[in-house]
Amino acid sequence: MYAIIDSTQMNKKGQEFVRCDFYLEKGEPLYAGYHVRVPARDLTEKEMTGLTGKDGAISKADYDAFVEKNIGWQMKDTPFNCHFFAKPSTLEDLDDAVQTRIKLLKTNCTENAKMGREFKPARQLCPLTVCSAKYSTGSREIMPGTELTEA
Repeated sequence: MYAIIDSTQMNKKGQEFVRCDFYLEKGEPLYAGYHVRVPARDLTEKEMTGLTGKDGAISKADYDAFVEKNIGWQMKDTPFNCHFFAKPSTLEDLDDAVQTRIKLLKTNCTENAKMGREFKPARQLCPLTVCSAKYSTGSREIMPGTELTEA
């Protein structure tokens, strides 16, 4: 399991948060449900307009046929969970919080796999993580797209 920093955001009170998306790896419970077929590239606005019917909807059959003929498909890992962490002072501090979250997610995924193919977070995963104050300064900046792998 690994996480990728998606973005940093600020709430109305001025508190900063870091959004991390969590991904499963091949061999982990529920992986097959989040390793999905997607178009090899995003459709352009013109392509989407051409597929949109008079009612404003796009037929799944028309969409699939268009992608098959013009773009092609690829398999891609998609996030199965995202979490907002209180913005820590360093990447190392965020990594500590992510490692704690991964342990909880692994336990929950194992339980979920016994009951179905989808991830359904347990109540214990809901509260925002408060990062420890272990690092007060650091040289590594928290940037979207940074991958944090399981320790």
